Amino acid sequence: MAAMTESLLRDILQAVAGADNVVHCGNCMTRLRLTLADAAQVDSARLKTLPGVLGVIDSDAQLQIVLDPGKAQTAAEKMQAMLNSATPEAPGDLHSIAGAQKQQMKAKQTSALHRFLSCFATIFTPLIPGFIGAGLLLGFATLIEQVFHLNQPREHARWLLDTVAYMKVFGKGLFTFLSILIGYNAQKAFGGTGVNGAIIASLFVLGYVPNATVGYYSGMQDFFGLTIDPRGNIIGVLLAAIFGAWLEKQLRKIIPDNLDMILTSLLTLLITGAVTFLVIMPIGGELFKGMSWLFIHLNNNPFGCAILAGLFLIAVMFGIH
Repeated sequence: MAAMTESLLRDILQAVAGADNVVHCGNCMTRLRLTLADAAQVDSARLKTLPGVLGVIDSDAQLQIVLDPGKAQTAAEKMQAMLNSATPEAPGDLHSIAGAQKQQMKAKQTSALHRFLSCFATIFTPLIPGFIGAGLLLGFATLIEQVFHLNQPREHARWLLDTVAYMKVFGKGLFTFLSILIGYNAQKAFGGTGVNGAIIASLFVLGYVPNATVGYYSGMQDFFGLTIDPRGNIIGVLLAAIFGAWLEKQLRKIIPDNLDMILTSLLTLLITGAVTFLVIMPIGGELFKGMSWLFIHLNNNPFGCAILAGLFLIAVMFGIH
């Protein structure tokens, strides 16, 4: 079983006509998936002779390179790092010069802070179409309620009530499980596995009171005797996903490739879950208490109201309002 070394990945890049020909690098369980600018430049015969490459599948959308079990994600992460650090070839005309200068400017802007902040765009941008769609349906449903006075206790057409309920259900679904969507995107954005982030985020959605009349009971009331308080869930989910992605990458460095599929997610969930219950949820709880204190003590004067107005949208966004 060949090791997934940088030398092997460079050979793969050379066989697909270099880093400039790779538009996107991804993976599934057993395959390195490359979206190429020009698939005709691929040297498939050379690819098949490389150690660790079990097969090459050239589809219309992307080039799929079959690797040894457990190595596809490691290969994708290392190759993405190589692509990020690759420098463009020497330009030969004005168009190439302009492209090279643009790449150089982009590289200068790609600082650690810039990359960190860009991850948040990766987290929330995919959710915008859903917010728009569910928000519009919720708005139209509320408008229908107001126009036809459906909230008043009298006889209403059944089909109209059912229509309003149907239009509202999408918004309820979005906001009920928003934490899970954010957890999936966040862990993926910071270099981890999205489904692990979704599972960790579900810890903030589950209930920990057995006799509660709403929600989904988790089956546990405390964490080894410690009280569980999942308030401030959005910011808690983000912190847990960032930590989970970092932990997953560290574990992948020390776990053998043939055990990666079995052990990495298992240990990531166990450790991140414990850190979430012990550290991250209490932090979210304190932030929630802090916002409550601000609302109580600053709500009676103009200066305090101005501060609260500035913080309110941030508090709503991160679930600590």
